[in-house]
Amino acid sequence: MQGCPVQNDIANLDPSETRARFFISGKVDSQKFPGWIEHYAGRLGLQGRVSAVRPGEVEVIVSGPPDLLDALEIGCSLGPIEVLVDHVRRESLPG
Repeated sequence: MQGCPVQNDIANLDPSETRARFFISGKVDSQKFPGWIEHYAGRLGLQGRVSAVRPGEVEVIVSGPPDLLDALEIGCSLGPIEVLVDHVRRESLPG
């Protein structure tokens, strides 16, 4: 998305910031939901990538301040109105 700092390449992640991986599952549209996450993460100023892992599951790898990663987790658990998120699993990644 234009102006969105979320990148497709995780090599650009800032090693000084907290890194996390989210697996989001449920009735998530693999075409629309990743774009929504990219937009939301971009608004939070996070860096990372979003990809559809398989039908019904999206993976997000991001870096940023811990409180903004928490905000992303909450936002993804609620999602846009078009999706029904059943579960968000978060893993810490080494910096």
